[in-house]
Amino acid sequence: MRLRLLCLALVAFLASAPVAHGHAYWPTYHSARSAVSIGEDGLEVAVILEVPTFRLVANFKAHFADLDLMAEIEAGRFEALESQFRDEQFSAFIETLALEVGGAPAAGEWTPVDTPVNGRGTEGFFVYMFEFAFQADPLAGDELVVRVLTRSFPDEELVMANQADAADGWVVAESSIPPPEEFELPAGAELEDPELGLWTRDPVKRDLRVTFRRTLQRPQE
Repeated sequence: MRLRLLCLALVAFLASAPVAHGHAYWPTYHSARSAVSIGEDGLEVAVILEVPTFRLVANFKAHFADLDLMAEIEAGRFEALESQFRDEQFSAFIETLALEVGGAPAAGEWTPVDTPVNGRGTEGFFVYMFEFAFQADPLAGDELVVRVLTRSFPDEELVMANQADAADGWVVAESSIPPPEEFELPAGAELEDPELGLWTRDPVKRDLRVTFRRTLQRPQE
């Protein structure tokens, strides 16, 4: 639930922000946001992919190059084409995401977050949100190593923001998320922008690794 709220909050922010923040400093870049959370609700993993609107429109036109889009609009069929394209985007993006828990592929599947704004345009971007639906409880033992691999947009300039959160008897023991001081600020960025410290253009960061450690003893069964 926390990650779903995070997804919705990020989209709401992008849709309403009157000035540039975070990814908006790179308006021509694709982006990927990964979030891993552990606590009383168990392990939750989400990824948000953002495509610049001008690129998405070009991809849409290329996808339906054999159609007269003006004729489709006049015939009232454009909404159906949008839905078809959005579903195909969801499927294609899911193929580029991977999750490992404890060194092995996680049991479950990536699914689009169930919200009407998913796959829609915001302020300069189209946003695609995914969460991992586990088939079984992955929490076993007192240490959990989680790895999120993002292979989306392999040929594009990509900016990334990763986040890890632990609560309710868990802590983040180790993480590949870069600290803010390692981040190169874009031209014109406000130094006090707290979100900027999360972003990186280092392709190595497509591989997010987080080790969680239990700090409270598990109740006896």
